[in-house]
Amino acid sequence: MRLASWGRAAALAALVLLALAEPALAAGGGEKKGGLDFTGIKRYDLGIYTLVVFGLLMLIVGKFAWPKIRDGLEKRETNIRSALDQAKADRAEAADLLARAKKDLDETAAKVKAMLDEARRDADALKLAKTEEGVRDAQAERERGKRDAALEKDAKSKELQQEVVSLAMLIASKALRQQVTLDQQAKLLDESIAELKANRA
Repeated sequence: MRLASWGRAAALAALVLLALAEPALAAGGGEKKGGLDFTGIKRYDLGIYTLVVFGLLMLIVGKFAWPKIRDGLEKRETNIRSALDQAKADRAEAADLLARAKKDLDETAAKVKAMLDEARRDADALKLAKTEEGVRDAQAERERGKRDAALEKDAKSKELQQEVVSLAMLIASKALRQQVTLDQQAKLLDESIAELKANRA
Protein backbone atom coordinates (compact mmCIF):
# COMPACT_ATOMS: atom_id res chain seq x y z
CA MET A 1 0.00 0.00 0.00
CA ARG A 2 2.62 2.54 1.08
CA LEU A 3 5.14 1.22 -1.45
CA ALA A 4 2.66 1.77 -4.27
CA SER A 5 2.36 5.41 -3.23
CA TRP A 6 6.19 5.69 -3.23
CA GLY A 7 6.24 4.31 -6.79
CA ARG A 8 3.63 6.82 -7.87
CA ALA A 9 5.63 9.64 -6.30
CA ALA A 10 8.78 8.56 -8.14
CA ALA A 11 6.91 8.38 -11.45
CA LEU A 12 5.44 11.84 -10.83
CA ALA A 13 8.93 13.22 -10.11
CA ALA A 14 10.19 11.75 -13.39
CA LEU A 15 7.30 13.37 -15.30
CA VAL A 16 8.05 16.75 -13.70
CA LEU A 17 11.69 16.50 -14.75
CA LEU A 18 10.65 15.59 -18.30
CA ALA A 19 8.26 18.53 -18.39
CA LEU A 20 11.01 20.88 -17.32
CA ALA A 21 13.37 19.40 -19.89
CA GLU A 22 10.89 19.73 -22.79
CA PRO A 23 11.45 23.46 -23.50
CA ALA A 24 15.19 22.90 -23.53
CA LEU A 25 14.85 20.00 -25.96
CA ALA A 26 12.62 22.07 -28.23
CA ALA A 27 15.16 24.91 -28.35
CA GLY A 28 17.77 22.53 -29.78
CA GLY A 29 20.58 23.44 -27.41
CA GLY A 30 21.12 27.12 -28.50
CA GLU A 31 22.43 29.90 -26.37
CA LYS A 32 18.98 30.80 -25.14
CA LYS A 33 18.32 30.53 -21.48
CA GLY A 34 15.40 28.39 -20.35
CA GLY A 35 14.47 24.79 -19.74
CA LEU A 36 17.01 23.22 -17.37
CA ASP A 37 19.23 26.25 -17.32
CA PHE A 38 18.53 26.76 -13.61
CA THR A 39 20.35 23.46 -12.93
CA GLY A 40 23.57 24.60 -14.57
CA ILE A 41 23.54 21.64 -17.00
CA LYS A 42 24.75 22.72 -20.47
CA ARG A 43 24.33 19.37 -22.20
CA TYR A 44 20.74 18.34 -22.35
CA ASP A 45 21.48 14.93 -23.74
CA LEU A 46 23.00 13.95 -20.38
CA GLY A 47 19.76 14.97 -18.72
CA ILE A 48 17.81 12.80 -21.13
CA TYR A 49 20.11 9.85 -20.55
CA THR A 50 19.87 10.37 -16.82
CA LEU A 51 16.09 10.38 -17.06
CA VAL A 52 16.09 7.26 -19.20
CA VAL A 53 18.47 5.47 -16.81
CA PHE A 54 16.39 6.66 -13.86
CA GLY A 55 13.23 5.39 -15.57
CA LEU A 56 14.86 2.02 -16.33
CA LEU A 57 16.14 1.81 -12.77
CA MET A 58 12.68 2.59 -11.44
CA LEU A 59 11.21 -0.03 -13.78
CA ILE A 60 13.72 -2.73 -12.65
CA VAL A 61 13.40 -1.84 -9.00
CA GLY A 62 9.60 -1.69 -9.32
CA LYS A 63 9.51 -5.05 -11.11
CA PHE A 64 11.97 -7.07 -8.99
CA ALA A 65 12.90 -5.32 -5.74
CA TRP A 66 9.77 -3.42 -4.71
CA PRO A 67 7.50 -6.51 -4.54
CA LYS A 68 9.92 -8.28 -2.19
CA ILE A 69 10.47 -5.16 -0.11
CA ARG A 70 6.70 -4.57 -0.07
CA ASP A 71 6.05 -8.18 0.99
CA GLY A 72 8.64 -7.90 3.75
CA LEU A 73 7.24 -4.62 4.96
CA GLU A 74 3.68 -5.93 4.80
CA LYS A 75 4.72 -9.02 6.78
CA ARG A 76 6.43 -6.79 9.29
CA GLU A 77 3.35 -4.58 9.48
CA THR A 78 1.16 -7.67 9.88
CA ASN A 79 3.44 -8.98 12.64
CA ILE A 80 3.39 -5.63 14.40
CA ARG A 81 -0.39 -5.40 14.12
CA SER A 82 -0.82 -8.98 15.39
CA ALA A 83 1.59 -8.23 18.26
CA LEU A 84 -0.42 -5.09 19.09
CA ASP A 85 -3.68 -7.03 18.91
CA GLN A 86 -2.17 -9.76 21.11
CA ALA A 87 -0.94 -7.12 23.55
CA LYS A 88 -4.42 -5.57 23.67
CA ALA A 89 -5.97 -9.01 24.22
CA ASP A 90 -3.40 -9.80 26.93
CA ARG A 91 -4.04 -6.45 28.60
CA ALA A 92 -7.80 -7.06 28.53
CA GLU A 93 -7.28 -10.56 29.94
CA ALA A 94 -4.96 -9.21 32.63
CA ALA A 95 -7.56 -6.57 33.55
CA ASP A 96 -10.21 -9.30 33.71
CA LEU A 97 -7.96 -11.48 35.88
CA LEU A 98 -7.20 -8.50 38.13
CA ALA A 99 -10.92 -7.75 38.49
CA ARG A 100 -11.63 -11.41 39.33
CA ALA A 101 -8.74 -11.53 41.80
CA LYS A 102 -10.00 -8.34 43.47
CA LYS A 103 -13.52 -9.79 43.62
CA ASP A 104 -12.17 -13.04 45.14
CA LEU A 105 -10.10 -11.04 47.62
CA ASP A 106 -13.15 -8.99 48.63
CA GLU A 107 -15.22 -12.16 49.06
CA THR A 108 -12.45 -13.76 51.13
CA ALA A 109 -12.16 -10.64 53.28
CA ALA A 110 -15.93 -10.67 53.83
CA LYS A 111 -15.82 -14.37 54.79
CA VAL A 112 -12.94 -13.78 57.21
CA LYS A 113 -14.79 -10.84 58.75
CA ALA A 114 -17.92 -12.98 59.13
CA MET A 115 -15.88 -15.78 60.72
CA LEU A 116 -14.23 -13.33 63.13
CA ASP A 117 -17.60 -11.84 64.05
CA GLU A 118 -19.03 -15.32 64.64
CA ALA A 119 -15.99 -16.29 66.73
CA ARG A 120 -16.38 -13.08 68.76
CA ARG A 121 -20.07 -13.82 69.32
CA ASP A 122 -19.25 -17.41 70.34
CA ALA A 123 -16.56 -16.17 72.73
CA ASP A 124 -18.97 -13.65 74.27
CA ALA A 125 -21.66 -16.34 74.61
CA LEU A 126 -19.14 -18.75 76.17
CA LYS A 127 -17.93 -16.05 78.54
CA LEU A 128 -21.51 -15.27 79.54
CA ALA A 129 -22.27 -18.98 80.02
CA LYS A 130 -19.13 -19.42 82.15
CA THR A 131 -20.05 -16.37 84.21
CA GLU A 132 -23.57 -17.65 84.76
CA GLU A 133 -22.18 -21.10 85.61
CA GLY A 134 -19.75 -19.50 88.08
CA VAL A 135 -22.58 -17.53 89.68
CA ARG A 136 -24.68 -20.71 89.93
CA ASP A 137 -21.74 -22.64 91.42
CA ALA A 138 -21.07 -19.85 93.94
CA GLN A 139 -24.77 -19.75 94.85
CA ALA A 140 -24.83 -23.52 95.26
CA GLU A 141 -21.66 -23.36 97.37
CA ARG A 142 -23.23 -20.70 99.60
CA GLU A 143 -26.39 -22.76 99.96
CA ARG A 144 -24.31 -25.84 100.79
CA GLY A 145 -22.32 -23.81 103.33
CA LYS A 146 -25.51 -22.53 104.90
CA ARG A 147 -26.91 -26.07 105.09
CA ASP A 148 -23.66 -27.41 106.55
CA ALA A 149 -23.56 -24.55 109.08
CA ALA A 150 -27.19 -25.18 110.02
CA LEU A 151 -26.55 -28.92 110.40
CA GLU A 152 -23.44 -28.27 112.46
CA LYS A 153 -25.33 -25.77 114.59
CA ASP A 154 -28.13 -28.29 115.12
CA ALA A 155 -25.60 -30.97 115.97
CA LYS A 156 -23.82 -28.69 118.46
CA SER A 157 -27.15 -27.65 119.94
CA LYS A 158 -28.20 -31.27 120.36
CA GLU A 159 -24.81 -32.15 121.79
CA LEU A 160 -25.03 -29.25 124.19
CA GLN A 161 -28.55 -30.28 125.19
CA GLN A 162 -27.37 -33.81 125.78
CA GLU A 163 -24.45 -32.56 127.86
CA VAL A 164 -26.77 -30.33 129.87
CA VAL A 165 -29.18 -33.22 130.40
CA SER A 166 -26.29 -35.51 131.31
CA LEU A 167 -24.91 -32.93 133.67
CA ALA A 168 -28.31 -32.40 135.24
CA MET A 169 -28.81 -36.13 135.65
CA LEU A 170 -25.34 -36.53 137.08
CA ILE A 171 -25.96 -33.73 139.53
CA ALA A 172 -29.35 -35.10 140.43
CA SER A 173 -28.01 -38.59 141.00
CA LYS A 174 -25.19 -37.34 143.17
CA ALA A 175 -27.53 -35.04 145.02
CA LEU A 176 -29.81 -37.94 145.73
CA ARG A 177 -26.97 -39.97 147.06
CA GLN A 178 -26.04 -37.43 149.59
CA GLN A 179 -27.47 -34.43 151.24
CA VAL A 180 -25.36 -31.56 150.06
CA THR A 181 -24.86 -28.01 151.09
CA LEU A 182 -24.50 -25.09 148.72
CA ASP A 183 -20.73 -25.33 148.81
CA GLN A 184 -20.92 -29.01 148.15
CA GLN A 185 -23.32 -28.37 145.25
CA ALA A 186 -20.87 -25.94 143.66
CA LYS A 187 -18.06 -28.43 144.20
CA LEU A 188 -20.28 -31.20 142.83
CA LEU A 189 -21.08 -29.08 139.76
CA ASP A 190 -17.38 -28.45 139.11
CA GLU A 191 -16.60 -32.14 139.46
CA SER A 192 -19.44 -33.04 137.09
CA ILE A 193 -18.23 -30.57 134.48
CA ALA A 194 -14.69 -31.90 134.77
CA GLU A 195 -15.95 -35.45 134.49
CA LEU A 196 -18.07 -34.52 131.47
CA LYS A 197 -15.03 -32.89 129.83
CA ALA A 198 -12.97 -35.97 130.52
CA ASN A 199 -15.68 -38.17 128.96
CA ARG A 200 -15.82 -35.93 125.88
CA ALA A 201 -12.05 -36.05 125.50
